[in-house]
Amino acid sequence: MAEVNHEEPVSAISGFVQPDKILNTERFTELTLVPSRGYSLLVRAKRHGRWWMLKGLKEAYRNDTVYQLLLKKEFEITSQLQHPMIVSAFSLEEVEGLGLCIVMEWIDGLTLREWLSQAKPTGKQRRQVADMLMEAVSYVHSRQTQHRDLKPSNIMLTHYGQCLKLIDFGLSDTSSHAILKASAGTEGYMAPDGPSDIYSLGCILHELRLGLLTEMVARRCRAPQNLRYRDISAVQRALHRCWHWPGRIAAAICLICLIIGIYFIGLSRTEAHHQDEMQLLNDSLQHINLQNRTNTENLLATQFMIDSLQSQLKQMDGNEKVVAAVPTHPAIDSLQSRLKYFEDKERAELAAIKAREEYIRAEKRKIDSKLGPLSVKHHKILDTLSYQTYYYDIPSEMQFNRICGKTWSQYDMIKDQELVEYIIERYDKPWVERFIKIPESPPRSRTIGKSQP
Repeated sequence: MAEVNHEEPVSAISGFVQPDKILNTERFTELTLVPSRGYSLLVRAKRHGRWWMLKGLKEAYRNDTVYQLLLKKEFEITSQLQHPMIVSAFSLEEVEGLGLCIVMEWIDGLTLREWLSQAKPTGKQRRQVADMLMEAVSYVHSRQTQHRDLKPSNIMLTHYGQCLKLIDFGLSDTSSHAILKASAGTEGYMAPDGPSDIYSLGCILHELRLGLLTEMVARRCRAPQNLRYRDISAVQRALHRCWHWPGRIAAAICLICLIIGIYFIGLSRTEAHHQDEMQLLNDSLQHINLQNRTNTENLLATQFMIDSLQSQLKQMDGNEKVVAAVPTHPAIDSLQSRLKYFEDKERAELAAIKAREEYIRAEKRKIDSKLGPLSVKHHKILDTLSYQTYYYDIPSEMQFNRICGKTWSQYDMIKDQELVEYIIERYDKPWVERFIKIPESPPRSRTIGKSQP
């Protein structure tokens, strides 16, 4: 039987966890070590005929009070989250040979990165995974909690049914854990301005490769803080518009065809009435094209206008002479020209976006290949907020100008904003701000190098 450690009750950390959460239970058997990084110890074990995941502390950290508090904090946060797409934590127990451990459900499946490389999922399957991930993160945020370490290795997909499971809340944060707040995250998925689930979601959406429109949403998620989506609901709305955009375009084409059909019926009117109806139909077509071009969600708002025109034109009588003159009527070319103009504009816009992405990729390769191997200079910079001196290893402006053909101050923040953000991530932001005027007070950069007292 495992012994319970009552010397430091969990209730001393927070009032959410009751003392009876730490249970005396039967022994675990068939313990198997699962490879893990950091301070966490992961063990697969069996009890009562069921597999469990035991999460404890490695021996080097087992007697450290800070890491014990972090483990109890993770259990407290995870146990409060009850959702089918979030790993369940059942109890906090003393396990013989392992110390204090969180008893969690065992998830039989693959991480998101393994699933993408091994399962070769279709576009529809990738979209379903992204939708489930948004739902899980939305629930976490609704409970006033930030995961703070979203990445493919912390997202699992079960073998049975491919249900998504969000795991590892060891770096999570809530308003009730002020004493344990610290910087957290994984390089490549953490925003330059600090931990941000929205930024991490943008990185994951980029890896899912869901198409051009979704990539635009992912890019905004990774934008500077003042340009980023404010909350997860805004990201969900943007993805919903992207994923339903083709269907709305098809609906718009159907509506345009309906109006053209109504136009043919209207030619059976007298010549005077015919001219009035033709002008009205042309105006309605232009209105629908404009609505579809600016916001496809407003297509339903034009239905009332179309129904009104249809009810009026149904009362018209046929006129064989007018119908025979339709192919040579000059207004027909006007309608067809408008449709062709709309299609050409769509193609031109997609081509411009593709050309812009090729330009960005080429510039990034140039920065990586030429700025990386440069010799660097040791600079001393005073942090005016903490009044500490920091030392940075950064390339000189002369080196940058000689290779890129322009100085930092010559970068256009409108045209080259994404490249500037990329360079800021690769080199130290305080140094960059000496040559570039970052708009609207950007957040503080991460510290690089060692600090001097």
